[in-house]
Amino acid sequence: MLSPIVQTPRYRLVAEEIAARIRAGEFPPDTKMPADKDLVAQLGVSRTTVREAMIALELMGYVVTRYGAGAFVVRDLPPAQSETPGLPGYFELVEARFVIEPEIAATAAGSITREEIAQLETCVAGMCDTSLSFDRIEAHDREFHLVVARSTGNSVFVSVVTEFWRVRQRYPEWTRLNNRQSAEDIARFSRDEHMAIVEGLLARDAEAARAAMALHCRNSGRPLLERWELLEGEGGGEDVLQRLRRRTAASG
Repeated sequence: MLSPIVQTPRYRLVAEEIAARIRAGEFPPDTKMPADKDLVAQLGVSRTTVREAMIALELMGYVVTRYGAGAFVVRDLPPAQSETPGLPGYFELVEARFVIEPEIAATAAGSITREEIAQLETCVAGMCDTSLSFDRIEAHDREFHLVVARSTGNSVFVSVVTEFWRVRQRYPEWTRLNNRQSAEDIARFSRDEHMAIVEGLLARDAEAARAAMALHCRNSGRPLLERWELLEGEGGGEDVLQRLRRRTAASG
């Protein structure tokens, strides 16, 4: 009996190749990794693929990014492993949210209760409280999306949204991006976009809830997408990144 063929994304193949080179001593501990353009030339892949691979390597524990200085090999290498962690690429995560969470919101519009609307409003107030730490604001944001999922009565939706947040919070690049925002920026973003979702749900307007959540998911991933485009232009990257670009352009 034949076994299923699993297609491995290019960034994971690149991460595994670089990890093997690090373990072989080609990139010694505590030294700076080569520039992206050099890795692109050596490996024959796009800069986008190299950058996603570097995020994976940071998650694997092989490199650490020093703000303004680049990526460095860690002093103490992690135990050898045969493959990258069971995490999707950053843009795989953004695309999945963009496709799935608007449909969850549309479904919730038909079943959400007044009590759950009140919970969402409490979450938005917490996200807009500039006196709170980033971790507390993130907790309110996470709870907002989970309340929407729970209001559908579908436990699979809750599990999916829980997994989105579990994965997202492990990405070092996500944390770095958010740490560059002020509390006021986060509050403004949270108030406008999340309240648009609440208003659609309160009106039991599935299309309005879907559109508001789609806009929110698009904007959540857009800062990193724009950084990639500055480096790569419109042409580079994996298939998932190209699809995401098309989706965000269509919804804009």
